[in-house]
Amino acid sequence: MTAKVIVLGLFFCAFSIHNAFAQDVVDIHLDNLLSMQQGLGLPHSLQVATGHDALMKLRREMPNPYTCTITTPMGVTFDIQSPPDNRFESWSDNCGVRVRNVTLSDEGRWRLTATAGEDSISGWIELYVEDDKTSYTAPTISLQDGQTHANVELTTLDNLYCTVAQPASESSLVPGHCAVTLDRITRAVKGNWDVLLALPGKINELHVQRQISVEAERLDVGFIHDSNANKIHLYCNILVTEKNITFCRFQRTNAASGYNIMDGLSDGVHSYYGEGFDQRHCGMTIEEPTAQDFSTWRCTVGVQAWVGALIEQQTPLQALISVSSNNRMSRSLEETEIQTVFTQVDREFTVMCRADRSLRYCWFQHPNGTQYTPLPLADENQQFWYSGEDFQAGDCGITFSHATEGDAGLWMCHMGPSDQVGVEVTDRLNVRVTGPLAANYQEIETVVGETATVYCRTSNGVRPLEYCRFMTPSFVGLSVDETVTEENAILNRFYFTPGRMLNYGDCSLTISSVRAEDIGVWTCAAVVNGDTEEARDTVTLYVSAGSAHNARTLSQAGIAGMVIGLAAVLAALAGVVWYKRHSLFTSMRSNRSTDPTVAFSRRHLSTSSCSGSSNSSVLEDLELPTITTSQRTS
Repeated sequence: MTAKVIVLGLFFCAFSIHNAFAQDVVDIHLDNLLSMQQGLGLPHSLQVATGHDALMKLRREMPNPYTCTITTPMGVTFDIQSPPDNRFESWSDNCGVRVRNVTLSDEGRWRLTATAGEDSISGWIELYVEDDKTSYTAPTISLQDGQTHANVELTTLDNLYCTVAQPASESSLVPGHCAVTLDRITRAVKGNWDVLLALPGKINELHVQRQISVEAERLDVGFIHDSNANKIHLYCNILVTEKNITFCRFQRTNAASGYNIMDGLSDGVHSYYGEGFDQRHCGMTIEEPTAQDFSTWRCTVGVQAWVGALIEQQTPLQALISVSSNNRMSRSLEETEIQTVFTQVDREFTVMCRADRSLRYCWFQHPNGTQYTPLPLADENQQFWYSGEDFQAGDCGITFSHATEGDAGLWMCHMGPSDQVGVEVTDRLNVRVTGPLAANYQEIETVVGETATVYCRTSNGVRPLEYCRFMTPSFVGLSVDETVTEENAILNRFYFTPGRMLNYGDCSLTISSVRAEDIGVWTCAAVVNGDTEEARDTVTLYVSAGSAHNARTLSQAGIAGMVIGLAAVLAALAGVVWYKRHSLFTSMRSNRSTDPTVAFSRRHLSTSSCSGSSNSSVLEDLELPTITTSQRTS
């Protein structure tokens, strides 16, 4: 019953209202739909920075005379002709107000009312007060080199427009939010960008300077030697990348195998170091390192990335880490043997240097002084290009499409390490333009009685040999291969050098004991697999200067000794002859008896003195006197 009464009551109410509207209908004509939506206040909404002035008025004019009444957001109402303080004054020909030095307390709805006689109009304005931005600081914007269609947001402020001036370029105006899209990121956009922002509520544009850095995807590599804990931490982290790590590997460059490093796994000595693969960290801790751990390590990081809608494996990233106890490692060129590159005229050849650290760049100096900087191979007609794994792996190589005789000589390669600036790392290589078979050294210093090796090999890389033969300086031919060992050496002295093989292009002969007859020019000859003519080269074996000097010194000393000895003998003989002659003449003068035992043999004496062609010695032809006992006592 109650529900029915309520429904009937509502129906009666609705019927009464309908009748009332039907009896009194008012027509409203709108000349401007905007006036209905926003009212008569101008502007309808106003943003003002603190310290600035706010200007507000009614949209419609009233005939004079009229009064203009202002009502603040705090409810204070006053006639604009008699404001409460000097912050307010009349503005414009209509009913309007100027509010000087706006503060946060001025924020809210302002109402303006104009009255002329019995006519009156009102309007309202929403005033929003913003902090006055006099400066804007933000961290450096990091961009990835080579990135395409990159959107660079220069500010987080709500700006109306901005002008952007990139380094070494004209400024451009960007409407709306201050952001630019770059077709491709290059290092040319690196530096300070000058930006002018138009902020709501602020007349003066705000000058903002944004620092832009451009970095290529790279590995941040190094090591930490914790001497207190007796550990070495190697790290190989990827910077500026969207790729994900799939594996982490470390290997000493002088070792045959490496270590597969992953978080949570250890062999008791080697374990993971870093913040995890998700942070693009690849690292290894070595506990209680040994001397061999203080060497050069190669780190390899497996990566994958989105390609379209698929995740695909990418080329692994690699770098070298030189670990030394004093945090430095250097190499003396004087202590290393200069590598020789063998090539043939019109053949492709490569000059390769390898550093024990990652590189930023490298370049080469030709024997004639020309400088070459290797670039990637992009054209099949390119004369030279980069060779090697990559700079991160320490490889500095250049390949030339055609060799000439002028390419022979000493080459210099200059390498710029990626982890330091200063003096470049340098190395030297010798290029020889030869035939298919070339002597490793064209002159070999040796010592008689010691071992020497005469070695020839194929140019332009490893190519098998059909056979290997040598001709000695005395024109004796020798044919050798791996079956000729020191145990069954030819002539008990010549055998094929151990560790070398014909299949590897080696034609090598070892001489176990060099003799004088081995000194001179040797010839090595062989037929290279695929060639129709025999190739040969010569090697000169010579005695070292020290040995020759010693031999000459000994010979001269021996001759001098013989001369001195002979002179001594002759002097003694002359003394004896003088003594005998003096005794003989004295005896004759004193008329002493002439004993036959003390007389000279005139026959022997005359023979000795007159026969100049005789081969008998003076001592053989000379009969010495016999001294008797009586003579000794007298």
